Amino acid sequence: MTATEFIEKKQPTWNELEALLNHPRNANAEQLNRLGYLYRRVTSDLAVARRDFPQDRCVPYLNELASRAHATVYQTSPFKRGTFRQFLHFGFPTVFRENLSFVIASFLLFAIAFAASYWIGLTNAELAEKLIPEQYVSHIKELENGAWNDTSAEMRNLFASFVMTNNIRVAFLAFAWGIMFMVGTAYILVYNGIHIGAIAGLCHANGAALALWSFVSPHGYIELTTIFIAGGAGLKLGYALIAPSHFTRKRALTDAAKIAIQMLGGCVALLVVAGTIEGFVSPSELPNAVKIGFGALTGILLFTYLFAMKAPNATNPEPETQRSASIPSLKSSTSP
Repeated sequence: MTATEFIEKKQPTWNELEALLNHPRNANAEQLNRLGYLYRRVTSDLAVARRDFPQDRCVPYLNELASRAHATVYQTSPFKRGTFRQFLHFGFPTVFRENLSFVIASFLLFAIAFAASYWIGLTNAELAEKLIPEQYVSHIKELENGAWNDTSAEMRNLFASFVMTNNIRVAFLAFAWGIMFMVGTAYILVYNGIHIGAIAGLCHANGAALALWSFVSPHGYIELTTIFIAGGAGLKLGYALIAPSHFTRKRALTDAAKIAIQMLGGCVALLVVAGTIEGFVSPSELPNAVKIGFGALTGILLFTYLFAMKAPNATNPEPETQRSASIPSLKSSTSP
């Protein structure tokens, strides 16, 4: 690829970034996240240009553009420039989708451990009972009338507070331990997968599966998904240390942390919702079918929100001709 071909291929991305940098105060939450994505693209282009076309004028241009973008990205975040409501509406789903590969890796770590532990619970109850605390084993064996949780109405408020605190703690651990080159996050996810899988397997073996799933369903879709997202944020931190690309590990970690913290912030908000449901709906006297159906509805709403929610298209702040004229001299400076 010649320098001219490289510029023609990459120029739309550079023009879009320039347009956002010229009007950063008018950007909404999704545009701010888009700005971060474009910044990463441009830094990658800069590395390629330095390697393949070191004498071309596109190198100083990209260096200046990347510097401008860096200053804007790390002085501006959805928590500062936009309202938290805007971030939850548009920014968080966008960050989730842009980092879906890490979330999927987080899910797989949990799911593999869960499946193995569930199978152990079905086939080797004695071994499964050693994987979970004794009080859980006793509770499973003493279930009566299919009621997984017999929390009294007056205690549900306290229970909801406890659940929210515990789940947020697990999310923070899954996030923070990613700094251990992803090993810490993987440990938290696998440990929780083993723990929950053993409980589910023992419940199935003891004929209490319906009791368990009717309790878990109302809050489980939100709760587990947010744990996977927090785990994905932790994996992103660790990956930045393992594969910093063209940057130093410190710089790569700083860049990854800015995005990972946004992922964690959205998780905390969702876990408050999950904890409230777990404290009031999950242990209620509603029929099992109603609670399972309620959980399925929360799952549909959650995934619709994460995968479909997008900010309204903003008006282009600059005419196309003005944007495309931002680097006209680069083409004339390149060799054919």
